[in-house]
Amino acid sequence: IDQCDDDLKLNITKTKEMCIDFRTHKIIITPIIIKGQPIEQVTTYKYLGITIHISTQCKKASAQLYHLRKLRQFHVDRHLQELFFTATTDSLLLFGTTVWCGRCTARDRNNSSRVQRIAGKIMNTTVQPWGVSHRLRTIMRAKKIIREPLYPLHCTFQRLPS
Repeated sequence: IDQCDDDLKLNITKTKEMCIDFRTHKIIITPIIIKGQPIEQVTTYKYLGITIHISTQCKKASAQLYHLRKLRQFHVDRHLQELFFTATTDSLLLFGTTVWCGRCTARDRNNSSRVQRIAGKIMNTTVQPWGVSHRLRTIMRAKKIIREPLYPLHCTFQRLPS
């Protein structure tokens, strides 16, 4: 990019490039150059306080299990434990799942499933499996896109005859 529009103010030092490539044979990607300066390439990115990297999410979710154990230790009602799990741990694990889940590694899936299994044991209940949650969230997102004609991706979805 040689120039930016006069209305666009771009801070090149704060701009980052994150390339998500799921090919087995990685290629070297040349950095984007704006006004003669290359943009820094990163493998993880923190956006609105959330680091976009599943292994980091699993570590944070594992740390939340301590609080869940304390709730059980203090004999807090199981329903409240489940609400706490859903609001903290599960939301950490499933944030952005419609974007990255389809291509995450087996190791990442196993780590997330492990955290959910441990949480289920702590609460003495079953937790919806990670893959099921991903599938349901993806379907809900697709239905929302189909319902909203002004949504940018609306034209890419077509209803199949049933």
